Amino acid sequence: MRGRTVLGLVGLVAAIVAATGLVAVEPGEAVVVRRFGRVVDRPMGAGLHWVAPLGVDRIDRVRTDEVRRLRIGLAGIPGATDAPGAGEFLSGDQNVLRAEAVVQYRVADPVAFVLGVDRREEVLAALGHAAMSRSLARRGIDDAMGGDRLAVAAEVAESLRGDSDALGLGLAILGVNLTEIRPPEEVRADFAATQAARSEVDTRLREAQGLADRLLAASASEVGTVLDRAHAAADRSVMMAGARADRFRSLVIELDRSRPMTLRRLYLDAIREQWPRVGRTVVLAPDEPLDLSILGSAGETGP
Repeated sequence: MRGRTVLGLVGLVAAIVAATGLVAVEPGEAVVVRRFGRVVDRPMGAGLHWVAPLGVDRIDRVRTDEVRRLRIGLAGIPGATDAPGAGEFLSGDQNVLRAEAVVQYRVADPVAFVLGVDRREEVLAALGHAAMSRSLARRGIDDAMGGDRLAVAAEVAESLRGDSDALGLGLAILGVNLTEIRPPEEVRADFAATQAARSEVDTRLREAQGLADRLLAASASEVGTVLDRAHAAADRSVMMAGARADRFRSLVIELDRSRPMTLRRLYLDAIREQWPRVGRTVVLAPDEPLDLSILGSAGETGP
């Protein structure tokens, strides 16, 4: 009886000890198991798992679905805990800029994340600051504050991905958002006035270009109209010339058939065409001869 009691107690203790090795892993979480400092197998996914109890296996829980954010630079005035030049960068044209960016990342490799460098956020912040310094140093202040903001953010993100992989941080850089970039507060008003003047110049240039485009379009349309009229006039001239040529050929044929009658008809047609233009009329006496030799009747006279 006593032996059974001892065996029961031993079994209960063994069950309790074994139960301490049960590990429940939630969705979106990974558990890295280390035994005497060495990683055991792959990270555990969601579900119920068992590890060696009594501290033989050490577990590290890592959220792999959490999007983490890290601020780089400083938009406002440095505080008591910030370095004197925090958030200040130098542009390619030797102007001081104050900039701030937010890096979004998550854990991509739980093992590398657990076994990697300590104070990884400080390392990532230093890498991001260096990447932003390089990117802004390649641009003038106007480009950095204007159309190249997205390009700067993309370059910083790409640089962070390469540096993170090279150092084995186990992170996936999702993106970089350049939240603030502006001149220092001491010269902010001067920069604003300069930007306003340049914006006015750009506006005038766009208006002038628009006017030039409209004038060119109108000129092109007018040229097309003139060319169409010229082509139409040329076509009419060709058609009229063809008609006159056809008429001349028909007259030649008529001349071959009956020369006197054809000449008389041409003479009368010419008289009818020119008569409205005659400024005065000459009346001949009844016995005054009229030369009609042009009609082909030599010596024939009219009354």
